[in-house]
Amino acid sequence: MARRRWPWVVLAILVVLALIVGAVALPILSDPRVRLGDRQSYEKGHYTAFAQPWAGATDAVLKVWSTQADRISVDPANFPANSEIGWLWPWAPRGVAVGVWGYNFLSFGQYDGGSDDVAITPRRVRDIQQLRQSFDWSRSVQLGDANLLTEFYLRSNPADSESKLVEIGWFLHTPAKTRNFVENGRQIGIFTDGQKRQWRVSIDEKYCTLMPLDGGDVPSGSIDMLEAVRWLQAKNVVPADAWFTGVAFGVEPIWGAGTVQVKRWAVDYR
Repeated sequence: MARRRWPWVVLAILVVLALIVGAVALPILSDPRVRLGDRQSYEKGHYTAFAQPWAGATDAVLKVWSTQADRISVDPANFPANSEIGWLWPWAPRGVAVGVWGYNFLSFGQYDGGSDDVAITPRRVRDIQQLRQSFDWSRSVQLGDANLLTEFYLRSNPADSESKLVEIGWFLHTPAKTRNFVENGRQIGIFTDGQKRQWRVSIDEKYCTLMPLDGGDVPSGSIDMLEAVRWLQAKNVVPADAWFTGVAFGVEPIWGAGTVQVKRWAVDYR
């Protein structure tokens, strides 16, 4: 009996995969935006888009797949607004501590060794007067999940992208796997921002994360990042002489298929 049913199992799997690929591919065919390839950057002003599936390169089975699994589509007339970030992964990564395939992002300035074309004036933490971002995004997931993360590094040397002292990130969508990662880190405390939102703050080695205390999404609004940095300074997490060079906003795929529409993202920095 098992042998007789096997073709139907295969057919069912193929149907499911066809539905997933179709759901992802059909919007692409009708989308007038420019689609970026793997590790292909798009730059305009101080902003960049870049798909970076770093964990896929270490998976022998999905090494080739990883070059096609992630995409970013940009609207040249409105960039970074009206951008789309998509992913298609059949399973979660194995042997990767953070449990994500990579980081597909929009960035402002030199987030992580970016091009000089988008450079901003680096400033020490103590000299920053304004560091705020505003955003509006929505997500559509056919299967699986991905987190939505906005983050930046603070460096000891603004010219050396490897001189990272601490990585600070806010999760605006937090799947269960990501929530476990935050909750298992060393707990710093509960941060209440100027809008009375509460964030659980933890650190794992050099990675400091802020997650909504209620576990819910933050689909639109603004984040005063400098306000949080000052709070972290008081907790001895952030040194005053560290350098800020840029910030990113993007998706860390876990598995499955989905898209995030970035309707608006802007950074106010001085």
